[in-house]
Amino acid sequence: MEKALQEIPKVKMPKIKTCPPEKVEVVENKNTKLKFNSYEIGEMAATRMAYGKALASLAVSNPEVIAADAEVSNSTKSEEVKKVRPGQFVEVFIAEQDLVGICLGLSKKGFNVFGSTFAAFLTRAHDQIRMASLSNGNFTLCGSHAGVSVGEDGASQMGLEDIAMFRSLPESFIFYPSDAVSTEKLVLLCSKLRGLKYIRTTRGETPTLYSEKEKFDVGNFKVLKQDKKDKAVLVGAGITLHECLKASELLDEEKIKVAVVDLYCVKPFNSKKFIQFVKKHGKRMIIVEDHYPEGGIGEM
Repeated sequence: MEKALQEIPKVKMPKIKTCPPEKVEVVENKNTKLKFNSYEIGEMAATRMAYGKALASLAVSNPEVIAADAEVSNSTKSEEVKKVRPGQFVEVFIAEQDLVGICLGLSKKGFNVFGSTFAAFLTRAHDQIRMASLSNGNFTLCGSHAGVSVGEDGASQMGLEDIAMFRSLPESFIFYPSDAVSTEKLVLLCSKLRGLKYIRTTRGETPTLYSEKEKFDVGNFKVLKQDKKDKAVLVGAGITLHECLKASELLDEEKIKVAVVDLYCVKPFNSKKFIQFVKKHGKRMIIVEDHYPEGGIGEM
């Protein structure tokens, strides 16, 4: 072995000069006002489109807001930012791991970053997301086209593991809006929260359920329907909330009362408040979700 090592010729390593990192000056702007778009109750709109429009409004009001996308901005609708503030949009191309790294780096420089791609594609960057969490990352990721509801896009595009992935990260936030109004409100909420935040949006259009006056807080849920004679509680989030409402209407015809809950904040989850509600409304709950059972809402 020693003889073999001696026979290895010495290699003269070239000296390379590296440039010091450029100093980035973050513009001080604490304006967190968002010019909300107007949605009428019942109006059809995709949560991904509402996300893009809300993010664009946020970027206009705050130069610290940056949108990054993994070359699907025409689908995630983060392209809305590029239309109004091209200097605040970063195209990462088909490189989800880089997307997370760039989001983390920009957030460490003080920017308020929103990274977007398909929910299914974020699984490719699980290692980077995990390390960002351990590095006290302060940015928002949006997983679009979540669940089987993407339909025409096919099985490979269906994000069915994303909630489980983000639930496993310490001190993370998970939001799952069901309509355009809740999407806008949750985008604004994410811009104010510190930590790793995840917003789950869907491909198809859904009817608007909430008025612009509705408030959305961390760790809470919304009750859309309740009665003293409730036999059970139907729990939905995102697109499945609309299925719960349809089911409740069918049950009304059979004179069976059920409560309907919108679990828009998947994490953190106020289990004590939720259990108290279920106990008062039939002591039974049926959870409807667009996700694998493992690590989904049903296991919370």
